Amino acid sequence: MIHEQRQALDEMIVKMRSGRLTRRSFMQRAAVIGLSSSAAVSLLEACGGSSNSTGGNGAATNIVWQSDNDTTHTYEGIVNKFNSTVGKQKGIHVQWIQGPTQTQDMLTKYNNMFRARSHSNDIISLDIVYPAQFAEQQWTVPIDESKWPSSERAKYLQGPIKGCTYNGKLWAAPFRTDLGLLYYRKDLVPTPPQTWDELTKSAASVSPSKVKYGYVWQGSQYEGLVCDFVEVLYGFGGSVLDANDATKVTINSPQALQALTTMTSWVGGISPAAITTYTEDLSLAAWEQGNAAYMRNWPYAYVKSNNAQESKIPNKFDIASLPHGGSEANGHSAIGGWNMAINAYSQQQDASWEFIKYALSPESQKAAAIGASYTVTLQSVYDDPDVLAKVPLFGKLKPILQNALPRPVSPKYVDVSDAIQRNIYKALKKDASPADALKQLESDLQKVVGSK
Repeated sequence: MIHEQRQALDEMIVKMRSGRLTRRSFMQRAAVIGLSSSAAVSLLEACGGSSNSTGGNGAATNIVWQSDNDTTHTYEGIVNKFNSTVGKQKGIHVQWIQGPTQTQDMLTKYNNMFRARSHSNDIISLDIVYPAQFAEQQWTVPIDESKWPSSERAKYLQGPIKGCTYNGKLWAAPFRTDLGLLYYRKDLVPTPPQTWDELTKSAASVSPSKVKYGYVWQGSQYEGLVCDFVEVLYGFGGSVLDANDATKVTINSPQALQALTTMTSWVGGISPAAITTYTEDLSLAAWEQGNAAYMRNWPYAYVKSNNAQESKIPNKFDIASLPHGGSEANGHSAIGGWNMAINAYSQQQDASWEFIKYALSPESQKAAAIGASYTVTLQSVYDDPDVLAKVPLFGKLKPILQNALPRPVSPKYVDVSDAIQRNIYKALKKDASPADALKQLESDLQKVVGSK
């Protein structure tokens, strides 16, 4: 089956399961895309579409949520609980569609769906870097004050909310987040560094006498480098784009020069020369083998590093917020995470919000924290006794999350990211000086944000 057939069939199955496609229409469309009648009947039986029902569970309103990839069954549990409680009371039934493992595959699906003005998915999960792009295309609808008042929004982490905000409007609800952390060997370094200068000096003092490397991070030319760079940049008080005007480039600043000069000094110094090939997993491999005093990585590395079957350093490390520098008083993690947006073409937008509101509720947020260790966005979860008993890491994350910031918010994020990756990588490889790299990055970004 070719890619286009697969996509068409996926959409037909979604519509069939949600009661938006009759058996007759399913069979007709299956024939059009070249599916045999026997194969079509088998698929109908598999998706429960053997009748002409108008609702997935007989409910008055049926909606479809296309989520990000979740292998823990946590999303399925939240959907089932909604359907049996709030959904049952309000006549709403949610059909959950598991997301692909690759974000790019999901983006391709979304692009095809929106260009066809389709409402096959009422609710879509979006990576934190895409709400502005989808808003600019008018593919999603803003979540206004009447749906989610400011008094309620204040209970959630503000970094993810900023990441979902574009032109003064909120375009997605932040379900769960992610953040960069500084890991340090507490048996070698009793107190974590507060500034980037302190980290550099501390890492140099323990390497190579006690460990092979002082500091491992993500220096390869990919999205991870963008995260690492903006964390150092934000730590020095710099920025890529103006927070209030995504068309204004602010990267070529004294703060950015300090940040990039600091990072380039690490290559072949406190970090291996090969750091320019490191991704998260390569950094973690060096760290788990006990070869580094410090590591920058995401929360997933905490559990893995404490697994005695694959790590040599269980209970020998701790986490801290990323350092700061210059006149900046706090370090800032770059946030990742997944958010829930409403399809602008959906005919069930109010019902869709009912489910999103449920996903943001204390009950659902707590279930995601305990069931999957997802770093959810409701702040009270990080003080919840049940959560802390089962996921102790959460007790350390709250103060770090409160200072976390999004990557540059732009409807042209893909091109913004590409420009950052290329130019910062040149500086790390010593193919350009930090000053020249920033000057070129400024020029590249101006072309990107100024283009139609």
